[in-house]
Amino acid sequence: MLFNSVLFLIFFSAVYLIYWLSPDRRRQDVLLVSSAVFYVLGAGTLFGGLGFFAHFLAIVSANYYAYYKIRTSESSKKTWMFVAVLLNVINLGFFKYFYFINRILADVTGYPFFEDVPRILKISLPLAVSFYSFQMIASAVDAYRKPEGDILTFKQFLSFVLFFPILIVGPILRTKDFFSNLNNLTLSQERLVRAGFLMISGLIKKILIADPVANVIAPVFGNPGQYDNLSLALAGFGYTVQVYCDFSGLTDMARSVGLMFGFELPENFRAPLFSPSGRELWQRWHMTLSFWLRDYVYFSLGGSKNGEWRTYLNLIVTMTVGGIWHGADYTFVAWGFYWGVILATERFFVKRFGWDDGESSNRFLTLVRVQIVFVLFSFSAILFRSNSAGKMLQHVVGLVTNIPNRLSSLLFNNGSGWLEQAAALVSGPEPFRLEKMENIEKLAYSYFGFLFFHFVQYKPEWKEKIRGNRILLLFLSAVMTAFAIALYSEDAGACIYCQF
Repeated sequence: MLFNSVLFLIFFSAVYLIYWLSPDRRRQDVLLVSSAVFYVLGAGTLFGGLGFFAHFLAIVSANYYAYYKIRTSESSKKTWMFVAVLLNVINLGFFKYFYFINRILADVTGYPFFEDVPRILKISLPLAVSFYSFQMIASAVDAYRKPEGDILTFKQFLSFVLFFPILIVGPILRTKDFFSNLNNLTLSQERLVRAGFLMISGLIKKILIADPVANVIAPVFGNPGQYDNLSLALAGFGYTVQVYCDFSGLTDMARSVGLMFGFELPENFRAPLFSPSGRELWQRWHMTLSFWLRDYVYFSLGGSKNGEWRTYLNLIVTMTVGGIWHGADYTFVAWGFYWGVILATERFFVKRFGWDDGESSNRFLTLVRVQIVFVLFSFSAILFRSNSAGKMLQHVVGLVTNIPNRLSSLLFNNGSGWLEQAAALVSGPEPFRLEKMENIEKLAYSYFGFLFFHFVQYKPEWKEKIRGNRILLLFLSAVMTAFAIALYSEDAGACIYCQF
């Protein structure tokens, strides 16, 4: 149930009215019940949704028991923390990585049994398992590292994990992010205006930028061997625009919904592709995941405390874990490893040669470095988006080899041009011509939108300049957005991060 769907609009309208008409002491109960309904409806069929919700309650109950033991036991805190982490890793691993592990075993051993496993055993992915697993791991580790505040009740713990505005796309909350709001659940004009702008920006990013780009680049990623190298490169750039606008757009909508219930949710993006280095990029892209990986993987491995080369290894392992979190495929492993190597290489140059990886006083130099980071990210987007490892390799190799008319030139130079002429009699003129991406102009329009929203995040002080006219501007923006969506929206399927 996406935020830009009619079903969610109906659901939200009903919950919103009941929530604010209820007494203060009952509002958390309203959110808890509505979040349960959201989970069941979002999981697909009613029967399947109820089954997954029963599984969800069992996992949350086991995690709460471990959390309670961490907070109350004197001698076995660390043991219970490991139990909680292991429980979530096993749960996530079984549902999300069982087939991937089976595929690795099949590739390594060649044993026929592993080829038959997917036909014998059918496993469906529970809704939001990646997000809620990381939230519960964080709650267990935080309870061990920093046991502060009152011990949460089971209802409070369940409300935190199940909170429906962030359930399917994040941001990944820590307990402090959620419970710090409970003493200030008020509805004010300022919050409603901010929520309105966030919802509008989210709808524009998702519906008017990300979805059209998705339809343009999908054929290229579907058959990369049939397209020329310019189209293959543009597909990488296009997916960078799509994934930013899709994910940050849905995050804006999630934060908007949270504000409408009185919750201030953390920002997840801060103009990430205006970053002059990979390190800074990952401090500004999917920030709640980046900081989660830093706090619970990188620091747990020792961070930068165990020597220079161990630090490089820790960076590579951390980013590879981040890649695997995104999906169960060799493509995501390659994506995470790629970024781990880039971050380790950057750190090597900073430590060995004193290279400054922050913004330079020279604006031209900063611009050049920003463009380099954009190209590096766009190349990684090819790894991330590819439908399979085979097509990923085909796409990457094609960036060099898929030169337009290359095969025709080879045949002509070898005196075999008659083969092309013969093929033309069957399939028409230029039979060996590689295809070109269609509707490239949509990428140009989308790129300008991408730059605009990056500028808005990069220069948040502009909001102060419109404070006096913000209500009028909100009204005009809402009307224009509604007309634009009615005229130009395209159906591009589910959101990218819903599959994770």
